Order: sequence, then C-alpha cells, then structure tokens
Amino acid sequence: MIEIRKTVIVPFTAETMYNLVSDVENYSKYLPWCRKSEIRSTNANTTEGAVYIEYLKVKTHFVTRNTNTPFSKIEMELIEGPFHNLDGSWVFIPLGDKGCKIEFLLQYKFSNLILEKIIGPVFSYISKNIVDCFIKEARESSNRKI
Repeated sequence: MIEIRKTVIVPFTAETMYNLVSDVENYSKYLPWCRKSEIRSTNANTTEGAVYIEYLKVKTHFVTRNTNTPFSKIEMELIEGPFHNLDGSWVFIPLGDKGCKIEFLLQYKFSNLILEKIIGPVFSYISKNIVDCFIKEARESSNRKI
C-alpha cells in the first residue's frame, strides 16, 4: 500500500480551503491533470464524485464517497476505479482568522500489477502535488477578488 502524507500551513482560512477541496465539480478548472469531474450524488454530509484523469497519455477515472464535516474535514473512500483500495482525508485546522493547517492523507493500492505499472507513476505525481494545486487555486482566487 502506498501512503502519501502532507501537512502545510497556508494563509487561507479553513473554510476557504475546505470549500475548494469539496467543490468536486470545478476540479477540471484548476487541476491540470483533471479532464472532467462530476458529482454523482449528494446528501446532507456525503458526496459521491467522479474524477477523470488525463495526463501523459494515461486516461482513467475513479469515484469516491466523501464524508464532509463542513470547514474541518473530508474523508474519502473508494467506490470505483483502478484500485484495490483508496482512502484518505483532508483535515483543515484553523489558525486564527487568516490561515489554517492542512493535513492530507491518501492511501492506495492498485487492483493489479499491470495497472500499477501503467497508472502508478502518474497517480503518484498527482497525489504528491494535489495539495499544492489547491493552494495555488486559493491564491489565484483571492487575487481575482481584489
């Protein structure tokens, strides 16, 4: 099983970062490897979303069920995709009124060795850089509002 952990402190509120990460439908606007994303179902605190990856000639998709605790946590679990298992979480810890600490955890294992060899390097790159992509979008969004 592969595990990615990343913790960063950012000059954006927990609410801002939570809103970006939970807004699955808009991922393709700022995640360079995301061809398309969509919400398949949603209720009070759970969202099922699909993310379609297209990067370096690799095309795949996966669907997760995200359990949301507004402005503080998103827990992900695999519904469908090229994985034996995939789960993870985003935790947003407020640091005063102008920043937060983000704790990202992702654990995954591909369903077979062939998929791991084909998709593994791309998914590794994506999972190691996803936090930075959201921070970049938060920065650009705040600049657009000025």
